[in-house]
Amino acid sequence: MALGQDEEAFGHFGATGSYALAARRAMHEFNTGPETWQHIAVGQRKWANLNPLAMTYNRTMTYDDYMNARWLVEPFRLFDNCLVSDGGRAYIITSAERARDLKHHPVLIAGLGQHNPAGYPQSATFLAGPTGARIAGETAFRMAGITRNDIDACQIYDCFTYTVEITLQDYGFFKPGEGADWFRGGTIEPGGSMPVNTSGGQLSEAYFMGLTPITEGVMQLMGRCGKRQLGPQTGTKEPEIILCSDNGGILQCNTTIILRRA
Repeated sequence: MALGQDEEAFGHFGATGSYALAARRAMHEFNTGPETWQHIAVGQRKWANLNPLAMTYNRTMTYDDYMNARWLVEPFRLFDNCLVSDGGRAYIITSAERARDLKHHPVLIAGLGQHNPAGYPQSATFLAGPTGARIAGETAFRMAGITRNDIDACQIYDCFTYTVEITLQDYGFFKPGEGADWFRGGTIEPGGSMPVNTSGGQLSEAYFMGLTPITEGVMQLMGRCGKRQLGPQTGTKEPEIILCSDNGGILQCNTTIILRRA
């Protein structure tokens, strides 16, 4: 993100500050805030505690831990921000015919959508929604021939807790202002009705740009996720269809991918 020459003099620099502006606007428009975001941070940490590869595998988190964490850029506390990681991920795309002969059960790309409402973040009106997720999601759902009711789990690009909320909101899982009620009660956690970021995500597993959601979605549909595998052992539905998202800039673009077990 390019900044004006005078912005750094006022203490505004980096992605955290720009996302904080978007989150602060959302607090005004949607009555959201830390009381909502704590459910995202704690819920994803519970998934990370089932993932031996997660950076926070042995580090549990309570709501008090979240609320007592230091501020980074208000309204974001430490656990609202993604991790800083070194490492790598990879996935292989081939034809459905070729995939059927490979070792693991194949996963198909059922739908794909992208939308880029790009603009200068500090003056843009869309930062509190709708973001690119709305049109990208509609495009992907239409291509896949499904609706939100067919989704078994979501792997959402989660550079910040607020990113998870606004992306799911723009996909239509809940209406503006309803996030607090939707997340409350463990909706996204093990045992929840809509698991989200089952590896721990970028908030609690590791940060690998857009690959973190996609590779986790593929592995879940292949049944390769060990103790965090969706299904009976985590008190969730066995997945057939998983929605994955990628976000770029400061909520300036979105790519939506719908994966289906072959």
